Amino acid sequence: MSKKRNIRKQSVRKTKTKRINKKKLIFVICIFIALIFGISKVAASTSKLIGNIKEAKAQEIQKQKEIEDSKQFDLESESSTPLEVKHTVVIDPGHGGDDTGNVGIKAPGENEAVYEKDLALDISKKIAAVLSNQNDIQVILTRTDDKTLNTSDRAILANSQNADAFISIQMNAETGGNTANGVETYYRQDADPSDKSKLLAETIQNTMKAYVTMKDRGVKQQHIQVLQQTYMPSVVVECGFISNKEERDKLLDNTYQNRLSEGIAQGILSFLDKNGKK
Repeated sequence: MSKKRNIRKQSVRKTKTKRINKKKLIFVICIFIALIFGISKVAASTSKLIGNIKEAKAQEIQKQKEIEDSKQFDLESESSTPLEVKHTVVIDPGHGGDDTGNVGIKAPGENEAVYEKDLALDISKKIAAVLSNQNDIQVILTRTDDKTLNTSDRAILANSQNADAFISIQMNAETGGNTANGVETYYRQDADPSDKSKLLAETIQNTMKAYVTMKDRGVKQQHIQVLQQTYMPSVVVECGFISNKEERDKLLDNTYQNRLSEGIAQGILSFLDKNGKK
């Protein structure tokens, strides 16, 4: 009888022990899950914080760059012209502000269309940067940000600076189509025989061909208001068709922009070496 009671007691103890062990196991599992969840949450928060810091830093760098770009080519900062300056060049980013210029089809993955005014500003700044490396060149941009300028404002600025050359940077677009492509340069129509605008257009157009692969649409004369209002050799460079997907993609590419800008700048320098004021 005693043995049976002992067996029952031992059996009860084992059952209790199993229950306790199960409770401990469940408790440990809960703690482990809580720890994993906590660590994941902390990691996610840390990752988000790092991302926010990086984004803020990138925005600050971009803002500083825009300020520096603006200072670099601002007319007021160029008011005291160095003695060694021989030539003044006005680079005119076409359109701006309320005037978007031509509108290209949307780039892959982009929510917004491609605006002529933005590409014109990007390329103009790159041209100005190349020219500003020359000690004897004073370069002025008609605008350094996205603001509205009328034609007269641009011409008055160039004329007031007694510039040696005026170059307006623009993008082309085909009406009702998307296959037209290539680069062309315009000079003023019905110019005085002594005007060297055609020569400036030819020099830029020919030099660009050495820097980028493109369809050469040549140089053409046309009655363009800003060209008619300026007193110095003046041209409009149509850098490509943003209505053409392939050409639009090129114009959005930073490397292509750099090569194109270098070609335009070298064309300007070549013209000035032979035809600028001495």
